Amino acid sequence: MTAAELHKEAFVLDSHSDTPLAIIRGQDVSKRRKLGHIDFDRLKEGGVDGVFFAAYTSNSLSPDEATRRALQLIALTHEVIDENPKKVGLATTVREARKLKAEGRTAIFIGLENGSPIQKDLSLLKLFYKMGVRYMTLTHAGNNEICDSCAPKEKRWGGVSPFGKEVIEVMNRLGMMIDVSHLSDESFYDCLKYSKAPIVATHSCCRALCNHPRNLTDEQIKALASKGGVVQVTMYSGFLRENGDATLGDFMRHLEHAISVAGIDHVGIGTDFDGDGSVVGCSSASQLRNVTRELLRRGYNDVDIEKIWGGNWLRVMQQVQGATRI
Repeated sequence: MTAAELHKEAFVLDSHSDTPLAIIRGQDVSKRRKLGHIDFDRLKEGGVDGVFFAAYTSNSLSPDEATRRALQLIALTHEVIDENPKKVGLATTVREARKLKAEGRTAIFIGLENGSPIQKDLSLLKLFYKMGVRYMTLTHAGNNEICDSCAPKEKRWGGVSPFGKEVIEVMNRLGMMIDVSHLSDESFYDCLKYSKAPIVATHSCCRALCNHPRNLTDEQIKALASKGGVVQVTMYSGFLRENGDATLGDFMRHLEHAISVAGIDHVGIGTDFDGDGSVVGCSSASQLRNVTRELLRRGYNDVDIEKIWGGNWLRVMQQVQGATRI
């Protein structure tokens, strides 16, 4: 198959974008825009069937500010979806996403990047789930009430907090995916220990190739895969190479390294578009077929490419949701 044909056959999914930040700044993503990396037209041009819009909140915000900000980002995401019913639709399950693809519409999923907005209140976690949130990155660039981040040198909990254990348990029961991108190494392993469902890294790279604390070690990648999870390789230059602007070749190097460590069934793609993601050779959603062309050039077959481009993620998402007990 050609790249275009593969994008018609596969379910092409990007597990992490910061597009809600563009929306809250007043940018219109319903049509092609000059700024940023994602809009509904460029998603269609790139053959993207589904994308997670992450509601990001900074660890510098107070608890109430974080909750308010997350609610605003999610509300605006719902609004732009409702205003463009011919182009996109909200997806909360794999079945809904596949139905939207069959209708020729792009599936918009919602993620929560940083657990700070739930404060220390599990009812808020459940509320965010009811609003459509299907994964939560437990923290971002700082330690919070749930766990420690990879960013600060001084840690607060030495991994996941007692409250964080409750959060993991409730997320498992709800069928909400646990995202370990941004977590400290200790928090990562605690999530593997306490979660009864597979976990995901929605936008991370390989520490063996770029020594950054945000990246996963080979041991972490193997451990995540052994529990059935998936690592979604991202396009942020700072995680792909230690200096200079990263290229599509740098991204492919990390993608292939993750595949060699985890196996073809445990790797996918989370661009971080509209955040810090973007590489020379793939600078927006409209150019994502370039990744497929590279995979074909490097000898990957159609089945493996379909796994990388969404099949692995959707399998894990279905497993997590299938384990729901409430």
